[in-house]
Amino acid sequence: MKLLLFLFRVGVSLFIAFIASFSSAVIFFNYSGYKHTSDRIFLVAIPTLAIGFLLFDAFPRLWAWITQRQAAVLMVFAAFAAFAAFQFAQPHAVSRAYYLGMGAFAILLFGLMLPAAPAIERLRPTHSMRHYFSGFLLGIFPAYTAISFFGGVFKGRFAVVAFTLASTIVFSVVGYYLARRASQSFRDGFLRNPLNLILTLSLPVFLVGITLGALQYPAMFSLAYIQMSPQWSGMYLASAVVGGAWGLLALEQVEARGYVQSFQKTKIFTFIKDNLPGIYAGTFFFLINLMIARALNHPTYSINSLIFEADAGPWMSILGYPEGHDVNRAVHPLVLLTLRPMTSFVRLFLADKWFFAPMIVVAAMNGLSVLLGWLFVKRASQKDSYAFAFALMLGSTAAHLLFGSLTETYVFGMISLILFAVLVAADEKRFSVLVPAGLLVFGVTVTNIAQSMILLFIKKTFGFWRLVYYGVIVLTISIALTALVSVLYPGNQTFFFVPADLAFESRFSKPIYEGPMERVVERVGVVGRSIFLYGVVAPTPMESLAHKNTNPITEFETFNYRSHEMAWYNGAAYVPLAVWLVLLAGAFFHFFKNLKSSIHTPLMLGLLASVAFNYLLHMNYGTELFLYATYWTYLLIFFTALALVDFAGRRWFEIVLAVFALMLMINNGWFILVILRGLNPYLSAV
Repeated sequence: MKLLLFLFRVGVSLFIAFIASFSSAVIFFNYSGYKHTSDRIFLVAIPTLAIGFLLFDAFPRLWAWITQRQAAVLMVFAAFAAFAAFQFAQPHAVSRAYYLGMGAFAILLFGLMLPAAPAIERLRPTHSMRHYFSGFLLGIFPAYTAISFFGGVFKGRFAVVAFTLASTIVFSVVGYYLARRASQSFRDGFLRNPLNLILTLSLPVFLVGITLGALQYPAMFSLAYIQMSPQWSGMYLASAVVGGAWGLLALEQVEARGYVQSFQKTKIFTFIKDNLPGIYAGTFFFLINLMIARALNHPTYSINSLIFEADAGPWMSILGYPEGHDVNRAVHPLVLLTLRPMTSFVRLFLADKWFFAPMIVVAAMNGLSVLLGWLFVKRASQKDSYAFAFALMLGSTAAHLLFGSLTETYVFGMISLILFAVLVAADEKRFSVLVPAGLLVFGVTVTNIAQSMILLFIKKTFGFWRLVYYGVIVLTISIALTALVSVLYPGNQTFFFVPADLAFESRFSKPIYEGPMERVVERVGVVGRSIFLYGVVAPTPMESLAHKNTNPITEFETFNYRSHEMAWYNGAAYVPLAVWLVLLAGAFFHFFKNLKSSIHTPLMLGLLASVAFNYLLHMNYGTELFLYATYWTYLLIFFTALALVDFAGRRWFEIVLAVFALMLMINNGWFILVILRGLNPYLSAV
């Protein structure tokens, strides 16, 4: 019996050692390059004996340890290891030796996963492995997305393996808690409401729809943007499988050491717990906008004023180019001090692919705006379903989908304004908070500070003279910081307080009193459509053939000041337009009805006064007004949410809001695809 056990031990050790040694010799060690048989024998036999001896020596302890493990756990680990090894070897298999190597690699992966076996055995009685497996499936996507989407950033096997391992471990643990939370929510929480579940599922569907739609225009969005290179896919999967197993060790440790209990006592945890639907919505809109951004922005895209006169090319360079770029617009005095550092920080993690940084930051700002929209509406209504519907509405508006993806300043101006509105709604009065918020608003676009001051004045956050003092503080600090920007970036920034520099903006303005009366009437209609309609429900954009840099290319407009044509709606687009007009009309009706009784009246008056400010400003300034839609779209969404807050919690109204949010996704998603279709023949996604 002892002899048989000895022979079994020797046989298993040598067999594993041989398949590892022989397959490595053929695949990696240039086995066929050795002409003499003796050299080939030594190349295979010596490592076989060495590995075999190590396995033989460790065999008793390893066998004793394995026999104590649960068979089901070992079988699951073995299945995952075999699957990952097959996926790793199959694309490269050109001979039987590769399949032999697949077996050796499966054994290696199995061995790497084994340390997690005791952890899963200890966790199974108290933790749902279905939740962990769901978390693992969620956890493998961040690494896959990053390695695929940011092509060229990950260079070399070590970078792919290390990133995948770390990412999978972290997100598997986080995914476990999210899956557990979702399971509880299905039983007695947010997801128990079918409408909430539909809207929750609509976001990944919208993301997939936008991605598949963009793929129809390969010059704008290549399949390579979302498909991992074959050279990394097997290594990624193998690393993900090992990372998923090690995540069980991490899960056990974070709970055993009390990290989870400590985190649950923090304000961050309370914030996440109370606002998880808003965080979910913001995360998905970040991903949606990132996909759109990848299609619309590219380093070779240096032609300006194609998409509603947006200057995406220069602003991509201003925000992200390592060597910097001239701003030379006095109305954006602090972008080099506020926005560029953000993109520079992100650029640190992107190797030489600097152009990804502005896209990531712009998309993240729009995702953050959706979260802030959730916070604003939830504070007013105290209803999660109501706030979630309006958060999705905000993210799905035409203005947010487009300008939350283009590398321009508008998304930053919008997020600064929304942040300020959230602070005012929360009755924030501290200068230590409101002054930096005001500087951010003013620093992105100087005229936007008027909206902030209007909100503070009508909401009566401060008395009149303290409000004046606040304005003086923001203005004087802005002047000092603008001077600092010019010192740090010589020649890159002009001054908003120098008339000659500010006069540049006169190119885009024309006082209405200088034109005939029919043009004034026309302008009233153009501004009205741009403010009340286009920013929320996208029209069919007008397409014309422009000649930029002598090459013909499609240009998109909502108003052509030469022909005086305006964009309008076609076909099914009238349905979301009609619903929006009904919601807006109902909001105004209930606003006036509850003018004296509503606690939100001062804030609603401030929002409407800000809309009026934008109306008056753009009666005189701007040719393509859709370009500025982010500065007023949030005002209308917030106003509607506040005015109709009495209907929060009513099932029929929740259905109306959910249907409208879905309509916006369809209509405005189509709007984005129309732009991609128009540019596809002319722009090459290199």
